[in-house]
Amino acid sequence: MSMRGKGKGKGEGHEVIVKRRGKKGHDEEHGGAWKVAFADFTLAMMALFMVLWIVQPRMELSQPSFGDQESNPLVDGGAGVFDGTSTSPLELEGVPIRQAQSEPSPARDQAEDAEDGSRRYGSTAELQALAALMKDVAREVDALANLEVEVVPQGLRILIKDDQQRFMFARGSAVLDPHFGTLLGKLAGVLARVENKLIISGHTDATPYRGAAGYDNWNLSGDRALRARNVLVASGLPAAAVLQVTAQADVMPLRPQEPENGANRRVEILLLTDSAEALYRELFGDSYQQVRVSAQGAQYRGGS
Repeated sequence: MSMRGKGKGKGEGHEVIVKRRGKKGHDEEHGGAWKVAFADFTLAMMALFMVLWIVQPRMELSQPSFGDQESNPLVDGGAGVFDGTSTSPLELEGVPIRQAQSEPSPARDQAEDAEDGSRRYGSTAELQALAALMKDVAREVDALANLEVEVVPQGLRILIKDDQQRFMFARGSAVLDPHFGTLLGKLAGVLARVENKLIISGHTDATPYRGAAGYDNWNLSGDRALRARNVLVASGLPAAAVLQVTAQADVMPLRPQEPENGANRRVEILLLTDSAEALYRELFGDSYQQVRVSAQGAQYRGGS
């Protein structure tokens, strides 16, 4: 008798059904394990931060220098071993590390003096130090109101101008006021120790010059610039330091909205950086490109 029949003989009347389940996928077996690990890690980090937050005030009370920004390199913005002002050297496996040198001042950051004591200025910090020196010598002769010095991309712009009581030149002439002659003499003493080349330009306001026929603001501004150059050279500035003396008349006013304003009358000295001087020589020297025109036609000639 088969088992199927025997089962029925007992009067149970039920059929046994066996279900087989498939194996769980890999994702279902491990789907939540990483979440538990990440939660444990987050809890541990939170506990660590809480401990540090509680311990830090106690360390500051027991060691006042702990919170001092000047001696704590870990404080944001504080001084430390990375900016060369740490008070104690680090040691690595018993070998002391030398402290970094503090950043030199602009005066010490300049190029070394030449044999004649002159030097070339190039960086912004060097030019700013030179500007401060010029203001100091102007203050000595009570001419601070007559001098403006500004660092520009081309170098150092030195502007000499009138004030409410004194005019640099007599109206309509190139006769220099003695006060400004003294100022130029002081500036010459500073510029004589500078290797950078200079461009001197004269400027007038837009009031037309009334004088001899053919003599106008162009002539007047050029004569004034040349007069300033001669005073500088007579006061010790090497003649070779001046690359150009130029007349600007009223085409470069300081106050374009007020072309006849006396503030536009001035003499400017531009102390050139190396790159600005190289550009000047490229424009006006023998290296600029030329086009020669002859009976045979136009011929291009590159600079030497």
